[in-house]
Formats: sequence, C-alpha cells, structure tokens
Amino acid sequence: MGTLLINNLGRLITGTRGASALLGHANMLDPPYDRYLRAQSHRTVWLARPGDVMIVPTPIDRQFLEYATGLRGFGPADLTVLGPGTAHTAGFAETVTRAIADRRAEKAWPYYFDRTAAALVRSLDLPVPGFTGQGGAELLNSKVMFRALAAGIGVPIAEGVVPASAAEAEEYVWAALSLGHCVIVKQDFHVGGLGNEIASPGERIRPIGARQVHHCTDRESVARFVARHWKAGHAEHEHRVVVERYTPDSRSIYVGFHLTDDGAEAYGHGEMRMTPIINGLITPSPAASSPAFAEFLGHAERLADAVRVMGYRGQLSVDGVLTPGEDVFLTEFNARSGGATHNHCIMSQLAEPHGETDRIMLDRRRCTLPPLEKLLTTLDGEGLGFDTTRRSGVVVTVHDGGTGRETGEFCAVAENLETAELLENDAVAAIRGLGGAVAEAESETKEQV
Repeated sequence: MGTLLINNLGRLITGTRGASALLGHANMLDPPYDRYLRAQSHRTVWLARPGDVMIVPTPIDRQFLEYATGLRGFGPADLTVLGPGTAHTAGFAETVTRAIADRRAEKAWPYYFDRTAAALVRSLDLPVPGFTGQGGAELLNSKVMFRALAAGIGVPIAEGVVPASAAEAEEYVWAALSLGHCVIVKQDFHVGGLGNEIASPGERIRPIGARQVHHCTDRESVARFVARHWKAGHAEHEHRVVVERYTPDSRSIYVGFHLTDDGAEAYGHGEMRMTPIINGLITPSPAASSPAFAEFLGHAERLADAVRVMGYRGQLSVDGVLTPGEDVFLTEFNARSGGATHNHCIMSQLAEPHGETDRIMLDRRRCTLPPLEKLLTTLDGEGLGFDTTRRSGVVVTVHDGGTGRETGEFCAVAENLETAELLENDAVAAIRGLGGAVAEAESETKEQV
C-alpha cells in the first residue's frame, strides 16, 4: 500500500506563499530564501518508496528523480509525482484522488500536518489524526508553547521569559546584559535560526543560531534592539517572541522521535552545522557517547512522552544545546518532518540498510551545483560517488536542474568522521572545479552596535 507524501514547505500546494505558522508571514521570506525552501521540497524524493504518490510545490528535475530512486533500486515509474502544473488547477482534488486510487494509498504524510494539509487530506477521504486535525501540530511548532510545556514537566531550558510587552522584554534584556550575559531573541514561529538576533554587552562573539549580533551597552541601545521586534501600530499579541540567555560557542544538537499509540521511539539524532544559521547536519552526533548527550536524550524523551500524552502522533524533533561546560538544555520542538528527515531516510535505506550503526553523514547545503550528469560523472571518476556495496560516498541530495542558484545539496557518508570530512572536502573541490559553489558561511552575518 502506498503513502501520499505532501511537501507543504515553501510555496504551499494551495498556492499560498509560505506556511505562516511554520515560517512566519510571507513577507518575512526574502526571495533567495524562498527559492531555497522550495528547492528543499525535492528532499521528499528520499522519503518516497515504490507505490507512493508525491505532491511537491516545485518541479523535480527528471534526471535527479532517476538518480535518487535508482540508488535505492527502483525508478520514477514506481512513483506518481504531482507538481505545480496540477496543484493549482480546478481538477486538482480529482487528479490526486485518481492517483491515490491507482497506487492504493491508504495514508497521508504531509511535511507539516497543519490545518491546510488536514483539510486537503480529509477531502481525499484519507485519515486525519484527531490532534492534528484540530490544529495541534501548529501548537507544537511554537517556541512559546515549548517553553511552557518544558518548564511544566521540569526539563531544563535556557533562563528566559516570554514577554507580554516590549517594556518587559527590554527590562529582561537590560538586566541580563548588566550581569555580563548575552541574550537571544527568537521569533515564536520560524526555522533554521532565521528571525533570531543576539544582544551582547560589548564582547565580540561568534554567532551560532542567529544572523546578527548587536552590541548593547546602555538602555538606549537595548531599547533600539527590542524595538526591532515590536513594530509601531501592531498589537502586542502579534509579537510573540522568546527572550533567553545565550551561551556562546555552544553546540546545537537534536533527536527525532516517532510518536505512536505504543510510545515514543527515537529514530536518530545529530548535530547542526551552524555557519551561523543551519547549513547542514552531522548524523549521528559526534558527542553521542558523552554523559551530557545521554542526559539530553533523557530529557528529550520525557518531553516526547508529554507530547504523545497530549495526543500528537507523528514525527517530533527536539532540539537542544550542549554548552562548552558540558551543560545541556532543550531549546525547542517541532511536530513535523524537518531538515534531518531525509538524512535519516538515506542512512536507513542506503548506508545502514540492515540496521547497522557504523556510518556517519556530513550534510552540506546552499550549494550551486553544476549539471547533474557532469557532476555524477566527475564524482564517480574520482572515486567519490556513493557505492551501495561499500555503503559510503557522496550522495547528491537536492539538484534543481542547474538553475545556477544556491539551492543544491549533498552529503558525504563514511565509516567515521575523519573519513567523512576528507570525502566532503574532495567533493567540494570537485564541485568548484566544475564551476559550482559551496557556501562556507552566511554572507548576511552582521555585528551591529
């Protein structure tokens, strides 16, 4: 039996730009990042199995589809891919209905099971879980909701507040900076570190998880910093933000769970590569053997259990921070698929297909890749292409058909971190040798006084 895979990240299949509850309002997305998000929808290919139906908001390059399915032993004919040409037509529902009937699909897996996705799934006569059908997943992508639930069950979170007003936020920021602490302000709904900004009492720090650092040395500069998040003429409730103490040079870690009626099962974990916002993952985390990471996993499991008791069923990722002093605390959760979902699918299907746990993956994003055929020929010729027998090599995880924009992605899989790093470096050199580009760090990182 097949599954209906719905990727509603970026431009929604309904034609709405951006999922506001996940990414903020449409005008919060600059055009380059909007293109990047829509290209990310191609990751859905790695979630698909023979017999599935895929709905994606942007067309998938045919050659890339052949490559991504061929690595796993099947082909494009084994899938039904519905793209933007059908999604905005009057007969869209009928087209999807025929496709799921032909493929005998009995369930839906939206990237984000918000109310828009729930309405579509319900119209197709496929089951909608009760909690998500009532907007529950949207609650569980809120940083405000996360802090309330985490604090309520006693798992560690960063010291901070959910301010009810700009004045309250300003008071907290000034008090923390006066004690020599840094502070981070996070938008309630946003992803990948976007919308986050750091206030520093004057020391120069390397931003991790935010694009901007503001040096605030008096009340006036703090007021300007806070005012960036409270626009004149808007109601206070429209500016739900989280204000937390920020610990420089910390590592961003995560673990993913499947929540079912039977319990919460961890399916994998890793570490985010922040440059300064997310630009890839290390899967699994190199810190996995440390006592601090074990502590993180225990806290995350408690949180996942609480979410399951609330009624949520599906994927849940829990993020945390490992400080230089080996302290851990949780930072947010997301009740949806995420930036690591396809990584774990690739690991389970290609790198560790028989349940092995002896491979590590380095994931690199925001690449401008050369034409796919030329790239694959070069990788294979240099011995870098993924080898299913050795279970290692480079996998091109996203390729948009050569538009010349920073929307391509790849990963390097090897038996240990050192070998994976060497493999990744060789792949970067090959890409650049073909005229492509690989982002090292966000060019928009800024320090402001």
